[in-house]
Amino acid sequence: MKRVVGRIVAAAMVGAVLASQLAGNAAAEPELSLFRAEDCRSYQPTADGQVTQAWHLERLNMPEAWQIATGKGVTVAVIDTGMSPLGTPFLDASRVRTYDYLGGMSEKDGEAGGVDCDHGTKVASLIAAGRSGGQPYDVRTDFSGIAPDAEIISYRVLSTSGGGDSGGENDTLDATIAAVRNAIEEDVDIINLSQSAGGADPLIPQYRAAVEAAIEAGIIVVAAAGNADQGISGAPYPASFDGVISVGMVDRTDAPHAMSYPWQSVSIGAPGADLMALLPSMPRQNAPYSNQAYESGILGTSFAAPIVSGVVALLLEVYPGLSPEDVKQRLQVTADPPPNTIPDSRIGYGIVNPMRALTGVARPQVPNPGSDGTTNTNVTLPDPPRPNMVPAYIGVGVGVGALLVTGLGMVVAFTVPAAVRRNRASR
Repeated sequence: MKRVVGRIVAAAMVGAVLASQLAGNAAAEPELSLFRAEDCRSYQPTADGQVTQAWHLERLNMPEAWQIATGKGVTVAVIDTGMSPLGTPFLDASRVRTYDYLGGMSEKDGEAGGVDCDHGTKVASLIAAGRSGGQPYDVRTDFSGIAPDAEIISYRVLSTSGGGDSGGENDTLDATIAAVRNAIEEDVDIINLSQSAGGADPLIPQYRAAVEAAIEAGIIVVAAAGNADQGISGAPYPASFDGVISVGMVDRTDAPHAMSYPWQSVSIGAPGADLMALLPSMPRQNAPYSNQAYESGILGTSFAAPIVSGVVALLLEVYPGLSPEDVKQRLQVTADPPPNTIPDSRIGYGIVNPMRALTGVARPQVPNPGSDGTTNTNVTLPDPPRPNMVPAYIGVGVGVGALLVTGLGMVVAFTVPAAVRRNRASR
């Protein structure tokens, strides 16, 4: 009931944004089309000596978390470059839909060997790369997404992957804004925005309104906090928009990474350094993973954000009634605390902890420098509130009553005239 009401409100908010754009003579919204994953530039298999283990899965204790949830039934919108589920056993095409706001392959893309789908494929794989019967497809890497049964809707809004964690070349925010609106219409559960910028842009108000409409509709929005080398000045967007879960990054030692952009809006941290993810791969060969292309050593909050999106997918499978505010609060309260003050400017309330988030056990409270040194023991969070079914029961009761009245009326309509006719015939 809450989600339905939220979608009605969100539709009204999106309508207001459209009206505002028309009043300001804004450019026409980009056209949505299906994306041809076969247009993606693909890569040769990664040699055995170059593959690495996905260390973040062990750090986050994912094998234990997967005993509770795998993200089944949860849909994540990845608003990024294009992505390809082809040529890999990890991304079943039945769990992936791909859309395009950039008009398909350009002449420049053709000269480069295809559309740049690198960034989007890496992000999607960190969220939802699958496992065969609970086991890794590639025993060399033990790779998997955080939510290996989640579904992905990919929106191509960035033309190139860009350097590092930039998220790609974003000539205009029009495409990203349009993708957020479409994700609301698709009734997705999570929106992942592994892109970040700062400074002034005339479309920021429309961008903020679209993101707020998604959150009002009950969609959890997760965004990269940004990288310190991106040239961001001031508040990063969309990470600083109200209600967004802004994700910074840590390294293998759990230390906040110096490259993670510091800002007061950062909600939480996740592994984001020296990670491994999938690249678009050549057509499949004999062994199920013999053609798989990986990229190792990737760095950026672009890749910490999808790890948190995956954890949110696990949460929503177990607790489908959680609101965006509930999810954000639960992730923060159950996070592994940062080494310094809480919140930390780079990783907020600490490093995401999937098992504590799923089981509702809050972290041990630790003293901040300058405090009186007291600590608190673990506490158990209450179960999320169950949906209020009273309105539904009332609606069902009213409907049944209406059917009964209608049925009684039909009986009267048929039986009374018949009785009158019989009386007349007997005279």
